Amino acid sequence: MPEIFEDAQLCKSIALKELKTLAMKTKTTITLIGVLNILQGVGFIIGGRTLTEQSFPSDMLTPGAVEVGTAMHWPLGVACIVIGIILFSTRDLPLVNAKKVLLYTGIAYTFFLINGLTQHFTSPVNVPMPAVGLITVLAILAFYTSKTAKS
Repeated sequence: MPEIFEDAQLCKSIALKELKTLAMKTKTTITLIGVLNILQGVGFIIGGRTLTEQSFPSDMLTPGAVEVGTAMHWPLGVACIVIGIILFSTRDLPLVNAKKVLLYTGIAYTFFLINGLTQHFTSPVNVPMPAVGLITVLAILAFYTSKTAKS
């Protein structure tokens, strides 16, 4: 019986060591999220019309509605680019501050996620599920790194 206990302890020790190696660096995570924000922003600006046409039912897509939807994607794209630039400016913060940036980024992505899911389930808007998935992954990554990063 003691051998089984020792084997279990050894397995636990190995598992904990493996988990510790999965800890992301704050600079890497902030850079990744910043780059994805900038790319998403460029995508909103360039693909605003396509995104509008894919997100709404065809009976709602009058020429005026498409123009408004396209125009509304531009400031959204600019906001994403600005967020990415701000995140880039925080990459070299001391660890404790970088972890706070990631924690608050995770909280912000949680609000984006709630908004996307609310729109998807309560309105005729077709929120793209890959976007919801990406938001979820980025929120989890931000939270995880904010709690586990050592550098």
